[in-house]
Amino acid sequence: MNDHIKAVLLGPGLLTLFLVFIYPVVYMFYQSFFTDITSGFDGEFVGLQNYAELFQSGRFIGNFITTLQYSFGSVIFATLAGLGIALAIQQVESDRLQDIYVSLVMAAWSIPLATAGLMWRWILQGQTGVLNTVLQDLGLITTNIPWLADSTLALMAVTFVDGWVRMPFAMIIIYAGLQAIPQHMYDAVKVDGATTLEAFRHVTLPYLRPSLFVAILINWMFAWRAFDIVFGMTNGGPGTATEVLSITLYRQGMELFRFGYTNAIAVVLVLVTMIVGAFYVKVILQRVDEA
Repeated sequence: MNDHIKAVLLGPGLLTLFLVFIYPVVYMFYQSFFTDITSGFDGEFVGLQNYAELFQSGRFIGNFITTLQYSFGSVIFATLAGLGIALAIQQVESDRLQDIYVSLVMAAWSIPLATAGLMWRWILQGQTGVLNTVLQDLGLITTNIPWLADSTLALMAVTFVDGWVRMPFAMIIIYAGLQAIPQHMYDAVKVDGATTLEAFRHVTLPYLRPSLFVAILINWMFAWRAFDIVFGMTNGGPGTATEVLSITLYRQGMELFRFGYTNAIAVVLVLVTMIVGAFYVKVILQRVDEA
């Protein structure tokens, strides 16, 4: 194809990419070297001062670790649950029933994240929450459990809910991967006397690796920058137990108006996402292709 034609066809897409991603990221990086911005004018140039303050802040380091726990915990739960559900649906003989079950699981994905956060906040309320009420009616507990008031339980709760929301995406990616596995591969290992577990290990998992890695990467990228669920459920509390970096960014920017410092936090979020994504694509997916 002629280079001029390629330029014409790619031009609108590249221009859109520049306007909605590259330019905002570059401008955000530029603004992170200034103090607060007021009245539409740049603040005072302070170089790396915002970054120095950032990495000397015990609160930022703690929130960074919390974000790692939250994002990786969410991805692990979403992937394992999605894999289990996809395998269970795959065992259903009726194609019609399989479609129904997939549609039901996907219904959770249609719930807006903010709505899911508020819904689970109501379910997990310590005094009047549905979960405590059900557990008491079943005789499993005698006193209410402070799901969102205890630091450890609150982090586990928001991580679980984030994984629950992202599980349908992992499930549909894995389910599509299962559909692509040739049936004759299972027939061959059955003839060799392989058990169900051996068939899963030697046939299912190798074929599912690309699907699993795609689901893990995309879900992690969204969980790493998650805001809605944590904000809706705990607003970062109790204390700072569930304050992920997106909540820190919101508070510094929208409540304290520290825009230079906020841009530095945003740069860290974006850089970590890009570094992990680039490493994942270059190393992990390359190994999948070579396998």
